Amino acid sequence: MDYIQPRHLYTRLLENVPWKSGDPNAKGDPRKSVKWIDGLRGIASFLVVLTHLARAWDYDLFAPRDNEDAAPRIMQWPVFRIPWQGRLGVTIFAFLTGYVCALKPIKQSRNGDHLGSFTSVAKSAFRRPPRLIFPATIALIISWIMAQFGAFIVANRSDSWWCRYASPDLADSFWKECLRLFENFLSVWTTGYMAYDDHQWALLPLLEASMLVYILLCITMFVKFRWRLAIYLGMFLYFHQNAAKNTETFQMQAIYGMFLSDLTYETAFKEFVERHKWGRRIVSATLACSGLLICSYPGEHPEWATWSNYMFEVAQYIFPPEVNIGKRYSALGVDLIIFAIYISPSTKDFLSNRLLLWLGKQSFAVYLVHGTLLRTVLCWMLYGISGQPWDGDIVDGNGQPILDESGEPLHPHWIPIRAPWVVAISIPAWIALVYICAALWTAYVDPFCAKLTQKLEKLMFEEDEKSSASLPLTSMPMTSLPMTSA
Repeated sequence: MDYIQPRHLYTRLLENVPWKSGDPNAKGDPRKSVKWIDGLRGIASFLVVLTHLARAWDYDLFAPRDNEDAAPRIMQWPVFRIPWQGRLGVTIFAFLTGYVCALKPIKQSRNGDHLGSFTSVAKSAFRRPPRLIFPATIALIISWIMAQFGAFIVANRSDSWWCRYASPDLADSFWKECLRLFENFLSVWTTGYMAYDDHQWALLPLLEASMLVYILLCITMFVKFRWRLAIYLGMFLYFHQNAAKNTETFQMQAIYGMFLSDLTYETAFKEFVERHKWGRRIVSATLACSGLLICSYPGEHPEWATWSNYMFEVAQYIFPPEVNIGKRYSALGVDLIIFAIYISPSTKDFLSNRLLLWLGKQSFAVYLVHGTLLRTVLCWMLYGISGQPWDGDIVDGNGQPILDESGEPLHPHWIPIRAPWVVAISIPAWIALVYICAALWTAYVDPFCAKLTQKLEKLMFEEDEKSSASLPLTSMPMTSLPMTSA
């Protein structure tokens, strides 16, 4: 029997750093044909981290200026404001869900292997819920345990309103907390609400979007390509006109991802793009610039700037009433940017570099761990570990809290953030910690969840499918999951 070299913790870490991630062009690598997708996923997950930092400590970046009379800061200018104001990360994840889920079944269908395509859809649809639910539940349990030991106390006493809003307050007994753990597991997969890590709200609509793609794949399996295009367009326009919450962020993007996935195998389109290099470059640059400007629409007070007020007025004519205009503009802008990338080989090559591929590999883990780490470790770094001194609520003579005009208890003060130099050191150090934890998660937790899913397949599949279920789960790698991750 051959000796098997043991794999230690430092070995697993070295395998996951960007410059040791292996050859992405290696034979058998599932990312081989969609490397740029992983790079885009890496950027999206990093944008999620940046926007939550801005939401917690510089919410004015969500407006075109700090107040109506102030001059805009550089980070509030159009385009420059995109990384801080959010909305793009989850939108990109929804597009990637549609693109990746449809890629293999469409290829099999176009090759005439309809049975194989149906089989891929059935297996992927079965695997996707546990591959989302298992790791998300582990993240929930970790956050719940940390809450029981008081890890969120500092965040709840900090001068960051968003950290206070997103940090859980403990119930008055451990038994109630145990019940609350189960209630949160149930609610996050039924309503999207989760008290211990509210970033998991996006997982349910992402799961629903993937199921929409699987259903549409089955419906259009035998439809000719030109008629599938008509179906994609009809579905896209339907969800555009649908004023329901977040349809532009999830359903529209899933359909758009499915469309581009199908277009990938259309030889005539690829040949047309290759023949018109200069035309392709002009169109790509125009779409990218337009998309960036459209994505710049501020989430708060668009009337404070001429350019955003004009976009607000135009929105009344192009979007249904009573919708989130910021999310609608973000969805439209992201679609233009992604198509610009899609027809640009040089941009795809840039997105396929080792660093972005590594970031993309960690994206789902980053989505799951960064929120808890932000409201615990980063708050400890910025406010102190103990959360002291703390004076509590101001009370009257009867011991009842005195309320302000909005009905909230008056506080003598929240714990102030530390000096700017501490912030300047702490945030980069915390970002590095997030990716270290994400690399560990990808190396250990993801394979564990994959094994659980594999065992579930062996237990529940028909006999003739058990042999294929015992193979590695390469049809839907964990890097095809979000990133959310939202």
